[in-house]
Amino acid sequence: MSGDQVTEPTPVAGEQPGMWTRQGPYLLDMATFGQLVEDIAEEVRAAGFVPDAVLSVARGGLAAGGYLTCALGVPVMHTVRVRRTADDSRYAAKQRPVVDTSVPLGLGAGDKILVVDDIVGTGATADAVLEFLAASGVAREDVRFAAVVRNHRSGHVPDHCPAVVDDWIVFPWEAARESTHDCRPLPVAARVQR
Repeated sequence: MSGDQVTEPTPVAGEQPGMWTRQGPYLLDMATFGQLVEDIAEEVRAAGFVPDAVLSVARGGLAAGGYLTCALGVPVMHTVRVRRTADDSRYAAKQRPVVDTSVPLGLGAGDKILVVDDIVGTGATADAVLEFLAASGVAREDVRFAAVVRNHRSGHVPDHCPAVVDDWIVFPWEAARESTHDCRPLPVAARVQR
């Protein structure tokens, strides 16, 4: 192999080839996060979707879910935990998603649900939550999925998602626990124009 050839890093379990450029993660500041979540609220309103409940995917979807519950005047917010990554490290290995609820959510036929997560990577978490809701009797046409960002190679495109990224992203609440010296700001081009 010559010196100018670059080998692609070995992908971790659950990762699609080319998901991450690995040029350094994006750092999403709180102001931009707020703008993106307000973009979701505007899209939901424009679509005429009036949810009976917001279902936040813990932990990443909690901040956005709380905001959307208030911004959209939704009377109820539920939380579901989906364990997917092996740990909290960057480019962490993925495992089969496990949906975990501490109490029955009381969701069923006729309920309109806005599911909220921070990011859609491969789409496996979204698929697991949609299956969970279907098993609870919630019809697919009564569910909208929203994410603050999605990976450009995701197999699932959320109904509402204002940004697309090609690398790891560090959310505002993660910045205190990990080094951000190698992070780049979220580029304007990542915002989806609808």
